[in-house]
Amino acid sequence: MKTYNIIISILAAAMVMTSCSADLLDQNPATTYSDETVLSTEESIRAVLMGGYSWASNYTPTTLGKISLDVMANDVSISDGSWGFPTYNWLMFAYNYVQYARETDGWWSNYAPYIWHHTYKSIDACNEIIYHADNLPAGSDDLLGQARALRAYNYTLLYNLFCQSYVAAGASGQGLFLRTAPGNTKEEDNPNRSDLGTSLKFILDDLLFGYENITNTDNTLITKGAAAIMLARIYMELGDYSSAQKYAETVSSFDGSDLMGQNNYTNAFSTINSEWLWGLHYTDQTSNIYASIPSFWYTAEAKDKDSKFGTPGYGTQTTYEYLEANGVNFLTGYSTVRIATNFVNMFKDGDCRKLFPFYIDAKDGYFTSKFRSSTSLGVNDYPLIRKAEAYLIEAECLIRNGNPAKGLLVLNTLQEVRNGSLSTEATIDEVWYERRRELYGEGTALIDLKRLQKPLERTDPCHWSDMKSLPANSPRMMYPIPADEIDYNPNATQADQNEYWR
Repeated sequence: MKTYNIIISILAAAMVMTSCSADLLDQNPATTYSDETVLSTEESIRAVLMGGYSWASNYTPTTLGKISLDVMANDVSISDGSWGFPTYNWLMFAYNYVQYARETDGWWSNYAPYIWHHTYKSIDACNEIIYHADNLPAGSDDLLGQARALRAYNYTLLYNLFCQSYVAAGASGQGLFLRTAPGNTKEEDNPNRSDLGTSLKFILDDLLFGYENITNTDNTLITKGAAAIMLARIYMELGDYSSAQKYAETVSSFDGSDLMGQNNYTNAFSTINSEWLWGLHYTDQTSNIYASIPSFWYTAEAKDKDSKFGTPGYGTQTTYEYLEANGVNFLTGYSTVRIATNFVNMFKDGDCRKLFPFYIDAKDGYFTSKFRSSTSLGVNDYPLIRKAEAYLIEAECLIRNGNPAKGLLVLNTLQEVRNGSLSTEATIDEVWYERRRELYGEGTALIDLKRLQKPLERTDPCHWSDMKSLPANSPRMMYPIPADEIDYNPNATQADQNEYWR
């Protein structure tokens, strides 16, 4: 039974018990309410949709999923616990490429089922709305559009974590288990694993519907612009750069006026702002505290309180203290994400994105203050889609579509706003380097390795993992399909397991 059906049932029961009429005590069970009845008002549709957003923003798809997409690549690592930062094994197994289909050494050794479960919970809430689309009240187009775009976002996350890239495997590669009906219908509980061509077309169809119907402008939810960038991302995966460029161009004019300025960039990732097309808004009531994604980033401060970006000593070895708020020492969080020195050196001095205030020991890597906990542990907004990404998509598409001069201009516009090093060559690698500088910590690093067919190359001393390198398109660059899916889905077989994990 769905959570929202339970809520409706409780409310209905409460109404009965508080009524003065004895006749009202003789009612059909509240559980006989149909889904169509539950979804009969905009308020009830919105409640179901918010459930979908809640599942999608849970720490398993975000903290485990998003950080995995960074630490499984070249520039970011997880502290191994040797420097006074308790890790509790969080994300170390993902970083070390030793995730499993079944639990082997504690739950942290197999994140796959947790990400899988919560992502499909979000998909199920979306399906509840989409499945009954023909019976929704008039004026529900925006909510239906958000539901389809959110479903596409969830399936894209699963694609990024559990599938080989389309460019490597092609349309016939192993794709997703596409569930399209709510779980209580039993119609789509046990789908086959589809191929990548079918999977990405399904995602595109959802996003195109979302793009055409979303009118929401609250960027704590999916906006039309967010749907456009998600479309561009999928078209990039498919190698359809003309379509990717088309949707990137709906978001920006690429003159730099819609980007965050240098003066406010150091605080630009604390609160959702106008450059964000969609972001997670964590409050004291909605964060998972120690498990929320902000608690894994910057929760320490240099002893020199005047030390800030651009001042002498910024980015050097220093003493430190954990931040504290509301009487809680942030040591109770994790603060274990580290940045490799060779990545720090990819930024010129003066680049406002060079947010690496200090290190305890160079072998442990740098702290980054791009993300931080603000008023309380784990409370800080987190970007899912920003306008800056449109610049990077536009630049790459222009280069690929035979207009390198204009692509270089777009790329340099972004770099000028950030006071970064201007590129002199219009190449895909130049765009990739800039994507790394602009989007680090936002869950794009492994996606780019796979889409651009780059190898894993970890040469910095902070990389303690034995997994120092992998060839491009390695079958290890994805999580295993959870064992429960193979065991309990009668239409799944061991052949549906990802190659390395069979």
